[in-house]
Amino acid sequence: MNNHHEAAEESKSRQMLGGRQRSISRILAAAGILIATGAAGTAQADTTLYTSATRGGRLSCIAVNVSKKTLTITMSIVDGTGTEPTVLAGPTRVATAPGLEASLDLGQFTDPSSEGYCVFQVSGTGNRDDVRAVLVSNKATTQTLPPPDNSIFPYFITRVLEAH
Repeated sequence: MNNHHEAAEESKSRQMLGGRQRSISRILAAAGILIATGAAGTAQADTTLYTSATRGGRLSCIAVNVSKKTLTITMSIVDGTGTEPTVLAGPTRVATAPGLEASLDLGQFTDPSSEGYCVFQVSGTGNRDDVRAVLVSNKATTQTLPPPDNSIFPYFITRVLEAH
């Protein structure tokens, strides 16, 4: 009878230990997620907006605060053409009063084209409609006309992509 009682106690101890280990594992997993997302000790964006990607010599992320309160807008220009996204410019954090804009630029109009998209992280509102945001891509270049003219024709390309 003692052996049966000891075996039952040992089984009960194993179950309790397994439950504690599972609880500790869950706590550690939750802590890892919080650390990975940056939630430990830093303010998180209330909403995040993205543009599509485009190519240009100059890439400009522009956001306008159309709310009635000051918002913090953090902007980044990201290259998503590789195996993992690479930040090309930013993050730039700007406290933006109502009616004002925040912007982040990369490159010059005559630079070789780079490809990127904008990420706008907005704090101070959960309403995506409180911000209007775009990526403006510009490129100044030339084209040589065919013979007999052979004239050099300069032109300027602009694209505007809305953030959602």
